[in-house]
Amino acid sequence: MFIRAYLRASTKEQDAKRAKSELIAFANDHGHKIAAFYVENESGAILARPKLMQLIEDAHKGDVILVEQIDRLA
Repeated sequence: MFIRAYLRASTKEQDAKRAKSELIAFANDHGHKIAAFYVENESGAILARPKLMQLIEDAHKGDVILVEQIDRLA
C-alpha cells in the first residue's frame, strides 16, 4: 500500500502546495508516510488534468489517495 497525495489549486495565482504540510502531518499522526505527491494548478472544471491522470495511472489496488478536501479531487 502506498499513500499518494493530490494537491490542486484552481488558478495559477493560488498555491497548490498550501496543504502539503497538513497532509504530511495527518499521515504522520496515523503512523504513515506519503510516498508520492501530485501537484497542479488546474481548474476542477477541466477534465484534462495531467497530474491527476498520472496519479490514476500510478495508483494500484489498495493504495490510498489523500486530498485536502474532496473538491480538490473532483
